[in-house]
Amino acid sequence: MAEAGNAEERGTDGIPGLMKEWHRPPLIGIFAFLAVLLTLPVAHSWSAFTREIIPAAASGPANFLLGLCGLGLLIYAIRDGQQETKGTLLGFISGLMLWTGWAAYMFAYNHMALGRPMMDITPEQSRPLSLLFMQGSFGICVATLLYFVLDKNTKCNAFRWLQRKLHLSFGRADSGQDRNFAKITFMETIYVTWFCYGFTLFLGDDRFLGYKHPATYVIVAAIGIWSLYLIWKLSKFTRIMAAIRYAIPTKALFWIVFGEYGPRLGWYKEFWLHPTEYTSEIIGVLAVTIILLILPVYMPQRKQKVRTRPKV
Repeated sequence: MAEAGNAEERGTDGIPGLMKEWHRPPLIGIFAFLAVLLTLPVAHSWSAFTREIIPAAASGPANFLLGLCGLGLLIYAIRDGQQETKGTLLGFISGLMLWTGWAAYMFAYNHMALGRPMMDITPEQSRPLSLLFMQGSFGICVATLLYFVLDKNTKCNAFRWLQRKLHLSFGRADSGQDRNFAKITFMETIYVTWFCYGFTLFLGDDRFLGYKHPATYVIVAAIGIWSLYLIWKLSKFTRIMAAIRYAIPTKALFWIVFGEYGPRLGWYKEFWLHPTEYTSEIIGVLAVTIILLILPVYMPQRKQKVRTRPKV
């Protein structure tokens, strides 16, 4: 994130009056959180749309095209990945498109091809076959995630904390000047989505704990508190692109409580899963999400303060 030649963050001098008023904490963090959070119901709406509205024969091509567009955006962004605004936004959007269009659809492919939408995993619990495939991939997710956990150049606070607690020393980290924001944000989007989805599936599986187990309520409550802590940390951000990257894991933890367990507790109805009933609401969420993802392009981009290492 560091950029040479900028020892201090740029202030808000020269920013138009109205933007100057709200382009500051906590509004930057709240804006970033909402922009990233709303992409989840949009992605779920796309999956419901290709499953329920368009012909079954067209769902595969539609999802393939979505993933292909995501790949094109990723390649375009990687070519200039050191440009923070382009790399962060396109890395996130491409990750979301590739996960929804390719990864999530591939999990559902056998589900649809075999004509067995639901499977009994216990006498009291059934699940879509696609979720069982996704749950089965969780081991691959964790195994490959170790590459990033054990990376000396990681900038992830959680991974750094693990390295400190486990007394893992891999030497001095390389300079961050050549970081490719597109690849970093893309991989963060894919792995955060994959890990949290797999973890939630195991948590709600009656063969392990199950949704109604007391320990599950404790774990979900702890995740909720953790997500609120991260939102509080996010509210202190002064740079919109850094806030968006930080919002990716924050919204994933928040979604475990709000998006996965909220509907089960009767807090609200997941209208984004019913495109034929709530078309106008889904279009409204989509429009707001697009606006929130476009606006950061026109926001003043404060540059991160460069930390110089003391001479030895």
